[in-house]
Amino acid sequence: MIIEKNTGKIGKGLLCLLFSSVLCIALSCGLSGAQNDGAANLSVTDAAGGLGLSSFSAALESAGMTNALNNQGILLIGSGSYAIFAPSDEAFAGVTGLDMNSVMENQTELKNILGYHIVWNSDPIEDLSEEASLRTIEGENLTLDNSEGLKVNGANVTKTAKYGSGTIYVIDRVLIPKKSTSRGVVVAANELGAKKFASALKAAGLEETLNGQGPAGIGTLSEGPFTVFAPSDAAFDKAKAALDSIAKKDAGTRTLLSYHVLDANSLMNMTDFNSVKTLSGDSLAVDAAAGIVGGAKAQKSARYDNGIIYIIDQVLVPIRLSM
Repeated sequence: MIIEKNTGKIGKGLLCLLFSSVLCIALSCGLSGAQNDGAANLSVTDAAGGLGLSSFSAALESAGMTNALNNQGILLIGSGSYAIFAPSDEAFAGVTGLDMNSVMENQTELKNILGYHIVWNSDPIEDLSEEASLRTIEGENLTLDNSEGLKVNGANVTKTAKYGSGTIYVIDRVLIPKKSTSRGVVVAANELGAKKFASALKAAGLEETLNGQGPAGIGTLSEGPFTVFAPSDAAFDKAKAALDSIAKKDAGTRTLLSYHVLDANSLMNMTDFNSVKTLSGDSLAVDAAAGIVGGAKAQKSARYDNGIIYIIDQVLVPIRLSM
């Protein structure tokens, strides 16, 4: 009888211990999931605010870059994420050789400097310690050194935080690019191998619009970000006869090029996921999961300072231009 009573107590004790363990694991998993969900729901300014980066947040807002960094108004095909190297408030206050007040008033220069602190990869960057160099959306490379704590161009990474579209790394110095111009849509398209499309954009007078700039490169902060589908040079060559015919029509080439562009407003107001209105006003069928746009396949991509460009394997022609 005594043995039975003790066995019962031990059984109850094991059950309680087992229940407690399961409860702890469940709570742990729940908390972990809540933290991951929390990071996924954070905007870049929320995450920057949590890190005490008021100067960096103000600069992003002034440059009109927050929507792009939150992937708002941009169609994403495939995975991808940002790595943002954000100078601390102390770093902004202590910057030398640069008048930050003047920079804040010059949209082109501000985007140029901020772009030099931002990296985007079509494949998420999981571990920076394995990277020696990263290309920024401004166009220049950053050098990484992990021998004695992570350094970026010599600046120390002091803390990090994830947000919905990537990770912010706080650094103790403002990084100054060597170039004096930002990475616009034409430069990015050329680098991706869509040189004929880039040349056509310039000739049609669409470059400044897609860069979010007004006449003479003056930033308007009212246009974009944009998602641009740039046919490869091979695609342009294959469609030469159709392109020559379209060029003879009134505003034909400009309409054709605009059919390859989606702007923030059209994507944010999209009601049918499989169809979206282009900059030309025509509807375009999109299957982001399959990477298909109007029957063309997206091959590779790159960010520029006012959006994202995808190289596609066909020239897209709206119905009204094919008649």
